[in-house]
Amino acid sequence: MGSFKVMGRSIAGSFFVECLLRESGVPYEFVHVSRTHSKSPEFLACNPLGRIPVLELPDGSRIIESVAIFIHLIGRFPQLAPPAGSPERDRMWQQLAVMSTSLYPALHRFHHTYYYAAENNFDDVREMAIVDGDRWWDYMDGQLDPFLSGAAPMAADFYLFMMTRWAPDRDRMLDGRSSLAAFIDRMRLHPTVEVVTRSHDRPSGS
Repeated sequence: MGSFKVMGRSIAGSFFVECLLRESGVPYEFVHVSRTHSKSPEFLACNPLGRIPVLELPDGSRIIESVAIFIHLIGRFPQLAPPAGSPERDRMWQQLAVMSTSLYPALHRFHHTYYYAAENNFDDVREMAIVDGDRWWDYMDGQLDPFLSGAAPMAADFYLFMMTRWAPDRDRMLDGRSSLAAFIDRMRLHPTVEVVTRSHDRPSGS
């Protein structure tokens, strides 16, 4: 029986996976997957979609897609989330749904505009993505008290913090959203965030 293995990149979706594994106190190996390598036959054998993150379990099986990994980890390590059946747990699923199906697509359209438009339309698509993101940042700001599940950070908080790192305009993201700004400051100082960030030699919060 092996250990967990996280396949990803330092600023990509694998960030929250590393954080949750560290919060769970289990050892894992991080395997850097470059953009070029993600299209290689070797990596496509791990994930036919050619995307990260990929979580390899101790038994050698693999889970792809961020939300599927999130669901697996909170099932395996229940201390990462509010109790099953509680209103807080229901609220966590709602928050995850907004982040994964609304906020993430807006960020993706900005950073990977070539998937959505011809080059002469990039500026318009990016501006629309930023405007769309405002709505979802507003929602997340309203969910924080001071963390998504209350007094202490849990799995969804690491997911949200990861997404704030992808904001194309940090000043705009934080403008008028004091709860979100305070949340980022707290999460940047969280021991798990600091360790994962240092392991990739990136300034926390960048």
